Amino acid sequence: MSSLLAESDGLILGKFQSGNVVIQPEDSKISNRNIFVVGGPGSFKTQSYVLPNVVNNRSTSIVVTDPKGEIYELTNEIKKAQGFKTVVINFKDFLLSSRYNPLLYIRKSNDTNKIANVIVSAKNDPKRKDFWFNAQLNLLNTLIKYVYFEYEPSARTIEGILDFLEEFDPRYNEEGVSELDEQFERLPDGHEAKRSYYLGFRQAQSEARPNIVISLLTTLQDFVDKEVAEFTSTNDFFFEELGTSKICLYVLISPLDRTWDGLVNLFFQQMFTELYFLGDKHNAKLPVPLVMLLDEFVNLGYFPTYENFLATCRGYRISVSTILQSLPQGFELYGDKKFKAIIGNHAIKICLGGVEETTAEYFSRQVNDTTIKVYTGGTSESKTSAKTTNRSGSKSESYGYQKRRLITEGEVINLQQEENGRKSIVLIDGKPYMLRKTPQFELFGNLLKKHEISQQDYISSQTEFAKEYIEELEKQHKQRKVQLASAPIFHEKKQEDDLNKKEINLPEQPIESEVTEEEEEKELLMSDILSSFDEGIEENTTNNDNSELPF
Repeated sequence: MSSLLAESDGLILGKFQSGNVVIQPEDSKISNRNIFVVGGPGSFKTQSYVLPNVVNNRSTSIVVTDPKGEIYELTNEIKKAQGFKTVVINFKDFLLSSRYNPLLYIRKSNDTNKIANVIVSAKNDPKRKDFWFNAQLNLLNTLIKYVYFEYEPSARTIEGILDFLEEFDPRYNEEGVSELDEQFERLPDGHEAKRSYYLGFRQAQSEARPNIVISLLTTLQDFVDKEVAEFTSTNDFFFEELGTSKICLYVLISPLDRTWDGLVNLFFQQMFTELYFLGDKHNAKLPVPLVMLLDEFVNLGYFPTYENFLATCRGYRISVSTILQSLPQGFELYGDKKFKAIIGNHAIKICLGGVEETTAEYFSRQVNDTTIKVYTGGTSESKTSAKTTNRSGSKSESYGYQKRRLITEGEVINLQQEENGRKSIVLIDGKPYMLRKTPQFELFGNLLKKHEISQQDYISSQTEFAKEYIEELEKQHKQRKVQLASAPIFHEKKQEDDLNKKEINLPEQPIESEVTEEEEEKELLMSDILSSFDEGIEENTTNNDNSELPF
């Protein structure tokens, strides 16, 4: 079993031929802790990069995408033993998931447009922004504003929007009035939802109105399902908790079913925003650092400002590993210029092998050239007195020097064929290293298998933080309704501004209660897991090897 320092908390990049493990700590001197990982099928992406880093990062929160659910099954008990709260968001099976309601992350009025845009774009071609696309977008944005301002937090859901559309008919009656018009007419002047409605849907011709609603209902059709409605009914945890306590968040995403691409994409966009919101309240730093391991990155959808997020996240104590199978995947999703900027914002780049030509060419160029000695074919021979002295004459051959790639495109493509697929190319701030991969079974023996559980047994529970946060939102909503009822003349925009300026006093993390006998037994089990973990880790210094690294 390879040696790994028990005190070396950080990102495992590989190991030297000697067996010493290369780890990037949080206080690394490298420009950032973003790592770009590329590897084709069978290149040990999960086994040698994702799993070791889920286990080895013990003092930071972790967000890991988990296409098969195996990462959760193999590491959940270990993370609990390390003092983590574990949460599963399961886009493959909503019944085996904690809940997520995107509407509870609305902090200001224009957040509603972001949510509407992601949902509509997921089911309609965003490149064809025709009348129907824009009409749906406008109506959904208006309806989200309505439920945000008018409904209690527990009712601010996509299902609530569908119920609203079902209840109020958009068609005109004989008097030329529709139930939907009347509902918005009741809102006070200056109300965001009323203004949005009158500048958008209200202007549509009478014949088009039912068709716009039908188009939107088609877009929202997937949310009609009871399981989906329950999944999006509330939040069992909030993204801010990732930066205030040690949480390991497993995000299970189907590699085949693309139904929930929009919701998955919205989930991560809101996560990025909320993490920065929390950081900005703490001098642009998260109180607890965060490691994000984004496996199958392209399945998360298009992030409009991802390169900016990567460029600034180090200051917020966030590390991002962008993991994909090939460069063409990224170029297709983001375009040439934007994806090059994304790659450039990773200080460390790793090629695990099993890649195609474009990816191989990129890493071959990044490693740069070397000078080699080449035989030019010229030969000269001296025959002086070879016959009389029985000595052979002298012979010389001509050589020249030329440049060639230190590792060629073909050699990168065949990397997976060498040493049982254990080699990897690692670029650290542009400096190349040929390291060996670190499969979790070499680092930790049978530790992960020993504590494996089934994803089918996951039971969700709402955090105390989430309960108190939602209660605070309920109080604010009631206060606002009282103000509306008592004010003879009320300007809606001013009230919204007042609410936005008022900071929610978030509750402190709950204090642990007195340990019961049952909990004490569980704690002993966790302690056994931790001792198993430590037994598989030999204390060994890497001074000689580390002197070669810029850490």
